[in-house]
Amino acid sequence: MRLLFSHGLSWLNFALLLAAVLKFVPLLYSFSYGVDLSHLPTEDPRHIERAWALDLISDTGFLLLVWFLIGHLNLLLVGERRWRPWRASPVSISAKKSAQQ
Repeated sequence: MRLLFSHGLSWLNFALLLAAVLKFVPLLYSFSYGVDLSHLPTEDPRHIERAWALDLISDTGFLLLVWFLIGHLNLLLVGERRWRPWRASPVSISAKKSAQQ
């Protein structure tokens, strides 16, 4: 049961990391207008888009902290942090070997 919970948790943790990376896409799009937007009038919507993109990435540090803590929880559960959930856990490999014998 711990192994199944750890496997699901590692996939959710991977999705969290993917979401943290995808949060930077609007900022990169905003940079396509230029790094410095001071030449534009203050009412220009690109200022609002840039502020929204910067606000969107402002909590990325907290997401990475949660990602690290979930990895540590997996370490406590199965003995591995399981950053890459598609790889088999060492616990499941040893369980398959003992079942075959």
